[in-house]
Amino acid sequence: MRFKASPIINAAGSLLLAALASANPALAGEDWVTFTEATSTRLVTSDPNVGANDIREKDLATGDVDQDGDTDLVVVRKIPFTNPGGFRNVLFMNEKGVMTDRTSEFAEDFLDATDDRDVELVDVNGDGWLDIVTAGTFNQQPRILINLARVGGVWQGFDYQPARLPVLLSGTGNGPKFCGLGVGDLTGDGRPELYFTDYANDLEDKLLINDGNGFFSDETATRLTSVMTNSTFGTDADIADMNGDGFNDIIKDNATGTEIAGPNSPSVMILYNDGTGHFSVFDTVNADAPYMVAVADFTQDDRLDLFVVDDSQDHYLVNTGNDGQGRAQFATSSSAPSPNTTFFGGNTGFADLDSDGVLDVFVADVDTDVPGCDGQLVIMKGQGTPPAVTYFDPLAGGSRPWTPQGTQDVAAFHIDNDGKLDLWIATCTGNRIFMSDNPDFIFADGFDDGSSAVLSAKVQ
Repeated sequence: MRFKASPIINAAGSLLLAALASANPALAGEDWVTFTEATSTRLVTSDPNVGANDIREKDLATGDVDQDGDTDLVVVRKIPFTNPGGFRNVLFMNEKGVMTDRTSEFAEDFLDATDDRDVELVDVNGDGWLDIVTAGTFNQQPRILINLARVGGVWQGFDYQPARLPVLLSGTGNGPKFCGLGVGDLTGDGRPELYFTDYANDLEDKLLINDGNGFFSDETATRLTSVMTNSTFGTDADIADMNGDGFNDIIKDNATGTEIAGPNSPSVMILYNDGTGHFSVFDTVNADAPYMVAVADFTQDDRLDLFVVDDSQDHYLVNTGNDGQGRAQFATSSSAPSPNTTFFGGNTGFADLDSDGVLDVFVADVDTDVPGCDGQLVIMKGQGTPPAVTYFDPLAGGSRPWTPQGTQDVAAFHIDNDGKLDLWIATCTGNRIFMSDNPDFIFADGFDDGSSAVLSAKVQ
């Protein structure tokens, strides 16, 4: 269990923000990006309790699941915070810019009440179609719903196939209590593996290896050391090549408890792939009070950087290259990206919301463990000429409709395909859709379609 800490004010960061505010009027509260709410016309479901009035805990994943050129959305749901209780999940299909609940037609197995906390869309069997992988908690087994592709030109939807995953139990017979899920190829065969972070200090983390056809086996004990998989309170995971050697590594966030450096040592860890999908070298790159982490090359220097949501002050870590052992080294920002990120936060991710070619960052305010929906979504602008990128909050000190209180997760994607990123914001009181009012831009690749503007927080 985590407990609220006293707020920590970064004096240097506050002074920097004040200086930036005097030089940049946007920091004084002027709008930087703007959105118009369109929930009533862009979200359609016969049950408002899974739509605009959904009060459950929600996690989001986006992708074009039926390959019609529009981005669709998956929502997994449970009782909020660290409480058992599953609910049915939802598949929203993008139908000409209207997000429509098609769970009954195309994902009937989602109607089962499941206690899911994380979800990813990824092609597990290599057939070119996105499948659904969920991370379960409170003894809920992970699930894979296979995309059945098209038959005779008609998309067939998803089918839950339990035989694709092993049943995961601890030595005492308890099931998963997962919080985070990382997906990516670790063995070099082009098929994604799955890494689950555990926050009960019982089952511990699990690495599931893909046989190449979308069936997985638990090979945690043979590919990782017990120190690597020990997550007293594991909250997040990613899979990405952090040291640029061509092999994907595992990034994991352990929010509290006993780990590498001894008692009470929360950390963001990188577990390094030896090139065969085995791991013997690790490094702790953050040992403050991290809770969530996002990965992206926001400096555009071909090295992956990190943004860390911290229980005190959030910060970003710039990858400066490798040490003699081939481990990525990072320079931690000394400035405060936003005075609104000095408290507990939640899900985070990158997206180029203003289409200026530099990735921006969002931080949801709801902590998945500690109850409370009185914070505010923070959206920070990436500024500068790469690689000299820094982050600040142009809307600091002012709330906007598109920075609501009680935000659990955010999906930034093209809803109406106008080339500008729109927002689906999952809050404690429901789902809200905001359409971009931002100007049109011509992208660096010459195509005004948004393809060069977005980088997922989950690097795969």
